[in-house]
Amino acid sequence: MTQTKSSNNHRGLIQLKGEDSAKFLQGQVTCDIDSLTGDREVFGAHCTPSGRVVFVFSAHRVDAQCIILETHPSVVELAVASLSKYAVFFKTQITAVGDGEMPIQPPISSLDRLRCGRPDITTETTEQFIPQMLNLDLMDYISFKKGCYTGQEVVARAHYRGEVKRRMHHLSLSSSSPVSCFAPGTAILDSQGKALGNLVNCELIEDNRIEALAVLANRALELESLTVEGEKVDVTYLPLPYQLT
Repeated sequence: MTQTKSSNNHRGLIQLKGEDSAKFLQGQVTCDIDSLTGDREVFGAHCTPSGRVVFVFSAHRVDAQCIILETHPSVVELAVASLSKYAVFFKTQITAVGDGEMPIQPPISSLDRLRCGRPDITTETTEQFIPQMLNLDLMDYISFKKGCYTGQEVVARAHYRGEVKRRMHHLSLSSSSPVSCFAPGTAILDSQGKALGNLVNCELIEDNRIEALAVLANRALELESLTVEGEKVDVTYLPLPYQLT
């Protein structure tokens, strides 16, 4: 059996506590918070007014006044600050909490999350993508039936006009470079140096092989190699557990 080099389970947790917590989130995030129950998590994203994803999360209800958002640990402080800008008129307290303090299920590993086609937004990629570039519309991260939320006009326009020219793909990359050269946000180029897209998440699987999620232009699918950090790397496109449009 192949031994993977990464099994990181650590996650960042954000607590919203107060009688207006659910109402506040419903007007801020892409998913339908009203569908959140004690035994059902929901996935979503918080966006800027221009529709760029600040962070993605899974939401867990602790009780009637407490909701936990699970996200990448690097963006917790940024996420708390972004949400807090809109919370001044709501009865909710938004704080970061330790991952051992909350009664939620243990998270899956970063590699399993990648293979499920679920992106992690980090400090390097925050505000870089609209939700559809990350395939969030294909994984029930977005409700197109709920009311308005921050960034909703841009997200809805991309959905109804079909203006998404880049999508996220699951890749296997062959490279002798260390995995640190494949940081989130790193530009991906073609052989002529023209931009194709950006890396989202990467995991070292074994020596010389990396699995990645990357947002790419459609023409990249015709190529057998890509250029990352000045290095030409062979690429194999791996399946995702959902159908790309």
